[in-house]
Amino acid sequence: MLELTQEFFGPGTSSKGKRGMDGVIAAVQDMFAYFLRTAEDRRANPTDDLTPVIANGLIDGTQIPDRETISYYIIVATAGRDTTSSSISGGLQAHRQPEQLTLFNANPALLNGAVDEMIRYVSPVRHFMRTAQEDTTIVGFTVHKGDWIYLSYLAANRDPELFENPHAFDITRTDADKHLAFGFGAHFCLGAQLARMELPTVFRDLILRLEHIELSEPPTSTATTVVGGPKMLKINYQLCLQSD
Repeated sequence: MLELTQEFFGPGTSSKGKRGMDGVIAAVQDMFAYFLRTAEDRRANPTDDLTPVIANGLIDGTQIPDRETISYYIIVATAGRDTTSSSISGGLQAHRQPEQLTLFNANPALLNGAVDEMIRYVSPVRHFMRTAQEDTTIVGFTVHKGDWIYLSYLAANRDPELFENPHAFDITRTDADKHLAFGFGAHFCLGAQLARMELPTVFRDLILRLEHIELSEPPTSTATTVVGGPKMLKINYQLCLQSD
């Protein structure tokens, strides 16, 4: 699944992946076949996890078609992996700044705000495309019904009209939770609360043990415009003296 999600979001970035759209198509075909088998099994043999909920889902008393069922499986399987790992590795990379690491170690209560700042700073979901449903005006630009709109989450989270010094990583930022990394409105990220549990767990158990972090070699980035972040982050670190 790791290989498939990497290939899905960034063609050619997995260790065994194909390049370009061939990689995306191959990954989707593999995931479609896997989750079709999963759905068929969970309808016949329900378990106590999320998979039978999706497989046996009803809309107005009618079972959700296979295409939609498998699409739900794919989004659940892919959305919570690369996004979270990108936020973790990007947040770790940002904590190389000595003053931020020292501040965090001295003030563990900053943890939740620091996590929001990592998510804002990394913005692992880079964009989505949407179709305008009606004519409107946005900051002086006219958008017509039917126009294809590029929603840049990375740009929104670096908006200087909202965030002071937006390109800086600052765990004391008081408005970091105003980021749009999880989207907005009806399509707000299904896994937002899970991510907000996973990241604090990692950084509570990791960062507070570290006195120093530095790169052992330049990081590489995922070759994607959709879900992005560090692909490989190799570090040298020094544990705090009181760490066990």
